Amino acid sequence: MDAVKPMESRTSRGWGGQAVETTVVASRRLTPQTHGIMVEKPAGFAFRPTQFTFLSLKTDMGWDVRPMSIATSTTRPSLEYAVRIGDSPFKRAFASLRPGDTVAIQGPFGHFILEEDRPAVLIAGGIGITPLKGMAEYAADNALPIQVRLVYSNRNEEDIAYRAELEELEKRNPRFRVAHTLTGARAPKGWKGSVGRINPRLLRDVANALDRPAYYVCGKTPMVAEMVRLLSEFGVPESDVHLEVFRGYRT
Repeated sequence: MDAVKPMESRTSRGWGGQAVETTVVASRRLTPQTHGIMVEKPAGFAFRPTQFTFLSLKTDMGWDVRPMSIATSTTRPSLEYAVRIGDSPFKRAFASLRPGDTVAIQGPFGHFILEEDRPAVLIAGGIGITPLKGMAEYAADNALPIQVRLVYSNRNEEDIAYRAELEELEKRNPRFRVAHTLTGARAPKGWKGSVGRINPRLLRDVANALDRPAYYVCGKTPMVAEMVRLLSEFGVPESDVHLEVFRGYRT
């Protein structure tokens, strides 16, 4: 993969500043609007739950690279990534990846990391679920003695990414619970979750009885900004709110 140039490291610590090749082991449509891949974890690669890497892949316009949150726990043998499907060369190439294809990763980077000694409220919008899914997996795999609550907002029920995985985590980890809400015009018949955007009542219900939880918010810029406003109105200290913004959501 000579066409992939080493990228300058953005941190003086960690696994390294050069892109390293790895192989796609699985590729699948998560929902009608999102696609996920799984790649081999390179030897010696370590990260914290859950940072991001730069992901390089070959597009019809040449090699391209994007920052991508790792969507799985450090305890798992592979790395997962997911995107909202779009018309950019990068997203078309991402969705067309197949097992055996080669990509490159560089990292890890970032400070969006689960605190292992205090309750956690995870707040996701759409494909912003990726690092939060990894955090929930990490808590379950390591049997962390902390309560973990996930508030997950999507437009429609069919848009819920990793739904089966989240349900399995609820079964495995008695300290983990998911609260879904749909923002579309009409909820399906029999829907048991909430309806509408994430609001103060939903956040209060989710955080009820938790002792000074840390909040982790991930999604598009407007959604993250609104959650910051709501949490500030609740009196949550800024130091207790961790943010990951997906600015390139549609490209």
